[in-house]
Amino acid sequence: MIRAILVDDEQLNISNLKALLNKHCGSVDVVGTANSVDDSIELINKLNPDVVFLDIEMPDKNGFELLKAFQSPNFEVVFVTAYDAYGIQAIKFSALDYLLKPINIEELKASVNKLEVTLQHKRDNKRLQNLISLLDKKIPNESPKIALPTMKETFFVPIANILRCESSNNYTTFYLCDGTEHVISKPIYEFDEMLSPYGFIRCHQSHLVNKEHVRSILNQDAGYLVLNFGNKNIPISKQKKALIKELLSF
Repeated sequence: MIRAILVDDEQLNISNLKALLNKHCGSVDVVGTANSVDDSIELINKLNPDVVFLDIEMPDKNGFELLKAFQSPNFEVVFVTAYDAYGIQAIKFSALDYLLKPINIEELKASVNKLEVTLQHKRDNKRLQNLISLLDKKIPNESPKIALPTMKETFFVPIANILRCESSNNYTTFYLCDGTEHVISKPIYEFDEMLSPYGFIRCHQSHLVNKEHVRSILNQDAGYLVLNFGNKNIPISKQKKALIKELLSF
């Protein structure tokens, strides 16, 4: 979901825009609204939105002054204005887009589509930066992370915090030490290759385990790995039992 804040000094305008977004732009979640520049600055710092739909002309301060309050804004901006003359200024401020009041539904949809593409590029760039940091051995003090792209959000998780992975067809579920779970639409063998240099063991066709979190081996059937967290014992395949014991130095 795209997290949005709406800023306009007229509450009716906010209500109208919110209703249009809810009806025609299902990917946008309005997480907050504000009626002044000062209130919106506080709200942006608190909620960290993906985009701010920003009225330009407001009584005390205008929308451009809001942007000047952020040295390096990490959100996109869609200006909403009744004055076409503000378009050039909006472009100079590198706004993603600007909409004229009254808002045209098709123009709103087009603006949200542009926003979706822009945010996806941002996420892809962040994944690439994370990959570079993983490969860069010049930063020994940083805990390496892995990008886990779910349906709604991409999470950047420290590898040390991953307890285990379990496959189901072409999906892999990551289980973290804090009890969090993330389902990723990739097969487990891709993560096996990625995580094995960090001490992960493929103990079974469907299971990949961080050996740092293995407490013991349960001698039942072909064997099970007992982990420090969670209440599920992880099966060991017969073919890998000897190798697993060797890798764990049991």
